[in-house]
Amino acid sequence: MLYPDSPFTEKLDTKLVYEIENDSSHSSSVDLDSKFKETFKWLCTIPKMSSFRVNKLKSSKETILESLKLHLISVPKKSNICCNISDELDDTLIIHFTSNKLSNSYVKEVIIDTDCGAAVLRGAHIFAPGVLGMMSNCQKGDLVSIHIDLMKTCKKGLQKEFTGLKLHIGNGVVQMPRSQLYGADLNPRGIAVEVSETISGCPQISDDLFPPGTVLLQNLPSVICVHTLDPQPNEVILDMCAAPGHKTTHIAALMKNQGTLIAIDKTPGKIKNLERHCSVFDAKVQIFLADSTKIFCSTSLNRYSEGPPFAAESFDRILLDAPCSALGKRPQFRNNITNKVLKSYVALQKKLFSTAVNLLKLNGVLVYSTCTITLGENEGIVAWALNKFDLELVKSKAHLGSPGLQGSSLKAEELHLIQRFGPDTGIDSIGFFIACFRKKR
Repeated sequence: MLYPDSPFTEKLDTKLVYEIENDSSHSSSVDLDSKFKETFKWLCTIPKMSSFRVNKLKSSKETILESLKLHLISVPKKSNICCNISDELDDTLIIHFTSNKLSNSYVKEVIIDTDCGAAVLRGAHIFAPGVLGMMSNCQKGDLVSIHIDLMKTCKKGLQKEFTGLKLHIGNGVVQMPRSQLYGADLNPRGIAVEVSETISGCPQISDDLFPPGTVLLQNLPSVICVHTLDPQPNEVILDMCAAPGHKTTHIAALMKNQGTLIAIDKTPGKIKNLERHCSVFDAKVQIFLADSTKIFCSTSLNRYSEGPPFAAESFDRILLDAPCSALGKRPQFRNNITNKVLKSYVALQKKLFSTAVNLLKLNGVLVYSTCTITLGENEGIVAWALNKFDLELVKSKAHLGSPGLQGSSLKAEELHLIQRFGPDTGIDSIGFFIACFRKKR
């Protein structure tokens, strides 16, 4: 399903999305334009799969699969749904589904934002913070139509029919009336609308279906990213940009909570959520509030428990899941990023990468990843890093992505060592990028 045209096509320059600094001559503008249009169409469609990572510290994939299958039996067969264990990833369950026609459209409506809408289409219910508007006559138990505010014009707390540009993505049952959602002294939490059907056809999976901390709805490339890092027990590992902690808890599980795992984030609020998430998933992690561009000091003698700054060559493995333009999210209902903001990420990514290289031990492994599609933030960073540092690309055991895009100075064999997830990958998930390096000296 293709969504209405949005500022995503109007604001972004095609060449900028696929450019790499002063080295875009390898691809013609015709090739770039064709590739951009193909990728944009893919980004504006709903993925036909969802993936669940099983926390093997607290459960097993067989136990979770059995619970999931029992749940799916109760789901109305409005679309074809199948669930299976991933052949390549021993801690991952995959649900495949097909698009669905909605059975009805109700007079009463709920308005949600685009981020909440994307989560609903992947199998989530609507939690209180995601509700922008709810009609004044909505009561608990009422059937409602669920609409996304496509242009971000709905004011929080709207109590009448929304007349702006909206998209009907599903139906549901109200669990929290307006009186519980809006008010100066209210901080509502929990499920506000229980979703009964969506146009994606993805079944809704409630949090209470599984014991807390046993399973996580997680994009498949994000799971592959940590398997690429391949953390081992008794190693010293750093997660540089850790919040909200999905990959952090995965690292802890693969390490079997044996060794030292350090997680960094620079935002106090995100640190609290990171701590809470790690606690629920029984992940043993040392968490520090810090700016990861400033956690290396050549004269530092700090032990890991004392926090940053850290000394040179302190870590066996480092995950740099870098801040990025996030253009790989699907479906893209709307994207307001400007060319200026888009270009700003590369400088930050290089600072973080330089810090990571300094902190990495000889023969240590560094995984660089983003959830964006741009050449400059992906292949461009890889080409820059190989030229600046004594690193080599290595192929992951969990190598499920497509080769990198041409248009950089990377050689053909190097492009085949990195992983790009897009319309030609065969994995109908989000846009994502993974590169795995080994430090030679």
